[in-house]
Amino acid sequence: MGEHTIREVLKRRSDDTQRVIRRRRERATKRSAAKHTSQGVLIALMITVLVILAALGYMGWLTHEIDSRFVADRTANALGRNRVTLNLQTTTQFLPNTLLAAMDPNFYNNSNMTLSPLTSRLVRGYFPDASAPSIATMSVALQLRYSRTDILEAFINDVNLGQHNGQPVRGFAAASLVYFKKPFVQLQPQDIALLVALAADPGDVESLGNQGKVLALRNAILQMDAQQNVLSQTQVDALKKSPLDLAP
Repeated sequence: MGEHTIREVLKRRSDDTQRVIRRRRERATKRSAAKHTSQGVLIALMITVLVILAALGYMGWLTHEIDSRFVADRTANALGRNRVTLNLQTTTQFLPNTLLAAMDPNFYNNSNMTLSPLTSRLVRGYFPDASAPSIATMSVALQLRYSRTDILEAFINDVNLGQHNGQPVRGFAAASLVYFKKPFVQLQPQDIALLVALAADPGDVESLGNQGKVLALRNAILQMDAQQNVLSQTQVDALKKSPLDLAP
């Protein structure tokens, strides 16, 4: 075999060898990439599972917190510890009807998974520094565990209605004594409407010295009673003319 022929054979073999080597490198690169991809997917999956478990654990903790607080306050209210409370079955129906008309007309109609403004307001009173997602989680948990009537009665007795002498005014019975200097049973519908306005936004307590603004707040709640058929428009128009009966 001539030298030229030998060189051609060696060249062909060298080219073939290079192609084989390249193919082996490509396969090795693909296997390595696939391995890294699989590892990345596995790590991402593990992180996702850990995040889900952490979220579920946090939701469980929030549920325990709101349940413990709700039960403790219901027990204290039932025993009459330290303050006067109201029983939803024995108090005037004008109070719960006006509350629902002003704050949550669909309170009894929405599903337990639907976030109720009234429930949220109650939970916010229990945990004023909690984040909005935490409030929503605890509110739904409360609705899933307790009846709407239980929640409404707790709201009436535990909602924050401002402050007096540096202490929170909790519940309508206490607010009646603070703002009107009389038991709740002696309040007139227009007085109850004013307390409902404070329950909807306790920041309005700062307006109690402004008679015009207080009248506007009260009358807005009364008008909602007319809109929700709690009172007739004729009754509401008459009550709007009533003077404020706030204690000095």
